[in-house]
Amino acid sequence: MYSSLVLSLAIEAKNTEEDGLLEAWELMDMNIKADLAVLSACETGRGETSSGEGIVGLSWAFFIAGTPRIVATQWKVESASTALIMQNFHRNFSKSRDVAKSLQTAMLFQIKNPKTKHPFYWAGFVSIGKN
Repeated sequence: MYSSLVLSLAIEAKNTEEDGLLEAWELMDMNIKADLAVLSACETGRGETSSGEGIVGLSWAFFIAGTPRIVATQWKVESASTALIMQNFHRNFSKSRDVAKSLQTAMLFQIKNPKTKHPFYWAGFVSIGKN
């Protein structure tokens, strides 16, 4: 429940109780009208196992908040290859609106590159939820 997104504090917020973290428990209380959340930072698809709930973390919190589709990572990802896979994913998704196919196409692009063909550079990304 304390997995979080680190946000920048507005100048006005510096004199408040706000800590700049958007935690999973805070996300659950939001009504997010996004069709897709892309969480490409390290281990965003992971969470803690909770009996009766399964894995509770950021991706779960986005589902509770109303986001039906999420792209997240299962482990620590490398920055440069993540930037490439995200560029390709977004380019593909803007054309097809198919999350799984767009992610697969971006992964195949990584596999064709000798520098990023090892699964470490692309296999950590997952599509969760409605395609």
